[in-house]
Amino acid sequence: MSKPIGFFTSTMPNDGSYLDELQQQYGSTFEQLGKIEKLLLLHGVVQNLLNAEVNVSGTNAALEALSTVSPIVQGLHKRVKIGEHLGLAEALINQLKYQR
Repeated sequence: MSKPIGFFTSTMPNDGSYLDELQQQYGSTFEQLGKIEKLLLLHGVVQNLLNAEVNVSGTNAALEALSTVSPIVQGLHKRVKIGEHLGLAEALINQLKYQR
């Protein structure tokens, strides 16, 4: 069973935030969104995080990181089963969450 969005964020029921509005519209676990919609939402969240990090770290750091990660991404595409990708995403999210 999925935990509500408020478990992972500072959102509280009826706090008037945008996340609260989304919970009211799509459910506290976004259960009214389909898999493709959730993946697109995750893509947008990750893009926002990436843009913020590039703004802090700079374009040169981002280009260096891209040269490191590009072959890894190609290898994932070719050599890792799609069923492993969500678990990998979860692992990366947890590592990012606690990284300083």
